[in-house]
Amino acid sequence: MRLKMLMPLVAVLLSLTACSKPETLNCDSAYQAIAVIQGNTEQSPLLGQQVVTRGAVIANVYPDSPLPGLMLQSLNADDDQQTSEGLFIQLAEASDYQQGDVLLLQGTVAEINDLTSLTDISHVSRCAGEPQLSATAVKLPLSDQLNFEALEGMWLSFPQDLIVTDSYQLGRYGELILADERLIVPTEIKLPGTEANQYGEQQLRRMLVLDDGSWQENPEPTPYPPSGLTADNSVRLGDTVRGVNGFLFQDERGYRLIPTDIPQFINTNPRPAAPLAKQPDDLRVAVFNVLNFFTGHGQAEPFPTRRGARTQEDLARQQAKLISALAAMDADIIGLLELENNGYGSGSAIATLVAALNEVATKPYAIVETAQTPGTDAIKVGLIYRPSAISEAGVAATQTAAPFNRLNRAPVAQTFQHLASGKTLTVAVNHFKSKGSCPRDDSPQYQLQADQNDGQACWNAARVGASKALSQWLATNPTGTTSAHSLIMGDLNAYRMEDPVRALEQAGWHYLHDEQNPGFSYAFRGRSGSLDHALASPELAAYLSTLEHWSINADEPVLLDYSSRYKSAEAQQRLYGATPYRSSDHDPVIVTFRFQ
Repeated sequence: MRLKMLMPLVAVLLSLTACSKPETLNCDSAYQAIAVIQGNTEQSPLLGQQVVTRGAVIANVYPDSPLPGLMLQSLNADDDQQTSEGLFIQLAEASDYQQGDVLLLQGTVAEINDLTSLTDISHVSRCAGEPQLSATAVKLPLSDQLNFEALEGMWLSFPQDLIVTDSYQLGRYGELILADERLIVPTEIKLPGTEANQYGEQQLRRMLVLDDGSWQENPEPTPYPPSGLTADNSVRLGDTVRGVNGFLFQDERGYRLIPTDIPQFINTNPRPAAPLAKQPDDLRVAVFNVLNFFTGHGQAEPFPTRRGARTQEDLARQQAKLISALAAMDADIIGLLELENNGYGSGSAIATLVAALNEVATKPYAIVETAQTPGTDAIKVGLIYRPSAISEAGVAATQTAAPFNRLNRAPVAQTFQHLASGKTLTVAVNHFKSKGSCPRDDSPQYQLQADQNDGQACWNAARVGASKALSQWLATNPTGTTSAHSLIMGDLNAYRMEDPVRALEQAGWHYLHDEQNPGFSYAFRGRSGSLDHALASPELAAYLSTLEHWSINADEPVLLDYSSRYKSAEAQQRLYGATPYRSSDHDPVIVTFRFQ
């Protein structure tokens, strides 16, 4: 009986003991400041250690991801610019907390994709207090005393207007790259080597990735512009973004700002409705990379093609956009690049494109046909012209000998007579080896083709060889007709100051440009430049009236192209328009000569 009476008493005593046992941690516990955890190096000096820290919640991070968490900011910042005052807290229960909550946490210091973090959270206390939270003002370019690592995890505001300088990942990851100005490819304006490399390094301090705060790929709706991306409502490179603020995250792809407020987008680079006007008797020559226009003609099954559209429906959409652009150029001669190399007959890429163009053109076009197939590459270059303004003179020629037997595509040249003036000119359309797909062979013959780390990327030697060989070939009058007026146009896959372009200038060709409005034809990794060029003999250059990079493609999001991949049925309808905009990834170059 006595034992039975004692057992409840023991239970009560044990319960009281448990209730009175003080917690190991509470809001009055000592803690490590966030700046101490971050340190002033790439990795935390406390990596792998269990620590206690305290701060205020700025925002929830990627709540829809396998890595949800909080951004925590110091309540009292230190005086060291090199130590961040923000810290990522990996916490499955992150949604239980909101901005302004003061927390004391215990966890293990880790680097998650180079982001200093607190993981394996073993204790969280919500503490009293209403902190006066504010973002740290930062201006681009970052000063020499500051870098993004020192700002990692912090709540930042950018008081200046920023410029959209890249939209390539807008559709895939909901990202834009912003900068304090429109960024130019270094070798567009600087000599390759030290000068260009230093300029490129400086540009990294000007660039900021604006994220959408979502873990989802191919987000729908597209986050930017906030008014909604459609075929008629774009966000273009050169547009202005105002009121940018958020916290700086880092992952395997680098630093990115996740906004805490919706920024304002201002259309400061509107779409050009049409190319520059020309006079009736002017001669206009254009060159246009048509982004792998493949019909699949000659294949056992037309789709999928080796390149280009994957379905008949996508081909129809691609064709409609290209025709809209080609018809608006009002060009007498057009060089076409990245055509499927499948002949000139009915069903071929070039014949299909011209047939569709002639259905809407007020002045029909004809095809320049070479007796020899222009190379064995999957893609080729081609020439079309208006018989109402131009007549062929001589025999169309192509060159398939080295260096055009591989890597560089075979050029096509033809001499024409301009009916209004009687002038003759020879036009050569070209497509040199691209910068990508670097050689994997480290043998001596490929060492010069590898990236020389001078800003010109891979295969530069091949492109220089093409420039020299092209000039020499044209000097032989390959069309059989002599003319002092010659024009080289095409995608040389080299920027303005790179060796292939300068090699042509050194050979006596005049680089055609508009000093007041230089323009660009291509955008890559947050920088704009021209891969597409026009160079003329001195005699022809004297008649130059206008040169224009018609800005219909490079400034537009790739999401607005013809492809249906990674797009819902609704997105396909919303994002597609049978307009010139994003008909390709290159802008056409349009040159107009006035012979009177």
